[in-house]
Amino acid sequence: MQEQEERRLLTISDVAAYLSIKEKTLYAKAAAGEIPHYKINYLIRFRLDEIDAWLDGCRQDKKTEVGQPKTKTKRRKTSGGSADHTDKMIAKIIDEVKSTSYTVTHGRSDQIEDLRKEVEHGSI
Repeated sequence: MQEQEERRLLTISDVAAYLSIKEKTLYAKAAAGEIPHYKINYLIRFRLDEIDAWLDGCRQDKKTEVGQPKTKTKRRKTSGGSADHTDKMIAKIIDEVKSTSYTVTHGRSDQIEDLRKEVEHGSI
């Protein structure tokens, strides 16, 4: 009997209530492939045993001892060099995109020959 219960297909609202999360969040997890599900036409269904196995995989095993305060790690302050490196990377990527995507005929109206003729004829 319990095997039948585990094999029974659950709806979005069933699983959302079981996990205590919003249905919208569950839809997003299913669409992203983060949670095991079945898609039957336009319906999304779940199996309880698969949800439980997925939950086991989400478990955080780090435990702090009772009475022990959690320690915070201090982050080192970085110098401006990191920002400079990021700026250089962004500039390089922009240059690469410009060189492959923008040509003389794309996006530059000052390169159109005889633009005055088109203005005089009313084309523009």
